[in-house]
Amino acid sequence: MQLHLESRPVGEVLVVQCIGRMVAGNEIFTLHSLVGDAIEKYGDVVLQLDRLDYVDSSGLGALIRLMQAARVKGGDLKLSGVPSRLQKMLDLTHLSSQFEIYESIEEAITAAYLGSRYSRGKTGDTRPRILCLYASLDMCTFLREILCAAGFNALTTTAVEDAPILLKATKAQLVIVSSRIQMLRGKPIRTVLQEIVPGIRLLPLDDQFAALDPGEAAEKLLTAVNSVLSPAQASSGLQEKV
Repeated sequence: MQLHLESRPVGEVLVVQCIGRMVAGNEIFTLHSLVGDAIEKYGDVVLQLDRLDYVDSSGLGALIRLMQAARVKGGDLKLSGVPSRLQKMLDLTHLSSQFEIYESIEEAITAAYLGSRYSRGKTGDTRPRILCLYASLDMCTFLREILCAAGFNALTTTAVEDAPILLKATKAQLVIVSSRIQMLRGKPIRTVLQEIVPGIRLLPLDDQFAALDPGEAAEKLLTAVNSVLSPAQASSGLQEKV
């Protein structure tokens, strides 16, 4: 099976699911192209390798080059879900210590945010952290740009299953979520997120928000965010829908 790559941003980290064979030829070219661009944009990249069938010498060499390129840029290439065959190869070649290897995606992303042997971490930003959860990548971009311009540290994801990972890693003060997203893992999303950060505040965006005039939407968003994050609101846990 040819190498197939599926990528998704989880806040400021890019996760790349690798499926198939990582071997010399077009597969390696594809890997270098996608991950190389991701390193420039994100700095930290996590490769999810649990569905990888085979890696040849060229594939291993590509992983080393990409890891080195990321560290030159101040980021890192972390490996998650490494198959036993690849782990044995890394051990035999004494290359295991060169990589940061994690059993789960959650552990790898958390290490990128909190800092690890090769990651500087992303905790130095003192702006209030807000996590945005919306199925539309365009809306995530809009929310992030508006909030960052207003002095917040906005992190976004389109995948509801990634929200707990980001919240655990960043301890955001507020979660902005599409009102269409109600459940996660068979529970109300508020319950799941409050199990991670007790008392976390949620600000739902109604179905009409995406269709508003951009100026009106930005004004409503910032008014609601500042209201929810004000000391009085924070102590009461009050929320309102935008």
